[in-house]
Amino acid sequence: MATIRQVAALAKVSTATVSRVINNSAYVEPATRERVEKAMRTLNYRRDMAAVALAKRSGNMLGLLTGNLADPFFARLARGVETVSRQHGFRLMVCSGSHQSEQEQYGLEFLINQGCEAIVAHTTRLSDDLLLRYASHMPALIPINRYLPELAHRSVWLDNRAGTRAAIDHLVTQGHRHIGFITCDLPIADRQLRLEGYQQGMSQYHLEIKPGWVISQPFTEEGGELAAAHLLAECPEVTAVLTFNDVMAAGMMAHLRKCGQRLPEDLSIIGFDDILLARYLYPTLTTLHYPIETMAKRAAELAITRLQQQEPGPGRHEFSPSLVIRESVSPLIQAPTCDHDHVS
Repeated sequence: MATIRQVAALAKVSTATVSRVINNSAYVEPATRERVEKAMRTLNYRRDMAAVALAKRSGNMLGLLTGNLADPFFARLARGVETVSRQHGFRLMVCSGSHQSEQEQYGLEFLINQGCEAIVAHTTRLSDDLLLRYASHMPALIPINRYLPELAHRSVWLDNRAGTRAAIDHLVTQGHRHIGFITCDLPIADRQLRLEGYQQGMSQYHLEIKPGWVISQPFTEEGGELAAAHLLAECPEVTAVLTFNDVMAAGMMAHLRKCGQRLPEDLSIIGFDDILLARYLYPTLTTLHYPIETMAKRAAELAITRLQQQEPGPGRHEFSPSLVIRESVSPLIQAPTCDHDHVS
């Protein structure tokens, strides 16, 4: 009797891919599926039903595809998923997509091949079509921080536009009119949505966005330093900025202090994410709190519930950021004082 290994060798694929074709458990490229099915016919392969039954009893693995593992934001995401996996007795397997389409697809394939039928997936570069293909074969694949109308019933996402609009509201009430936006240099949805919120906020107050006020750099500390250098050289009229994340804000603050700038008197800064570092910067960073840990718990609960073919409990799928007011915004007009870490 032919074995699954022999089928894999003849089709030039892994045994995991053969298993996915046999069980129709996840997306397989049509050309690959055809090769596997041809090999099965050639070898007259028949499934071992005892092995199939054993495999179906081992579905307690939860997969997490995340972004840059060095980013504190993704540590909070992973912690949320891990909390739920422990509560339900699931083993957790984690891999990184590194904000690259090929790596994200490889990460999904890896988790599937390791037996993860429930997956929380943070993807930024994987195409909509490809994500939908995987989702059509995996009912317990839950996208996080990404909205697709076709998957709205099982996605968890953030209203990014509302966040940057709230930041503009706060800066305008503090007297700022020349406001820049420091964003990332990757073509990802978060970048576009936060930029749109900034533009909407400025338009609401009839404020001009001058050329050079939107600065794109890598969303790292080094990217923040580069953005600060550009701002000092090209946009001295800017009195306040929003940054794509807190890490960029930290890099900006470090470079501005090296250049003798007073913070926040010479430049007010609002970050995004509210990572732990934000409250220990000097001055402490006013930022938008991103409830990623709560969102991650919700996504993990959805994944496990759908895997077990149960009805999901009540809960939101769309979340909103909240402004955490600390010390990095200086008023240009007299305004009521606020307690540190006041959330609006």
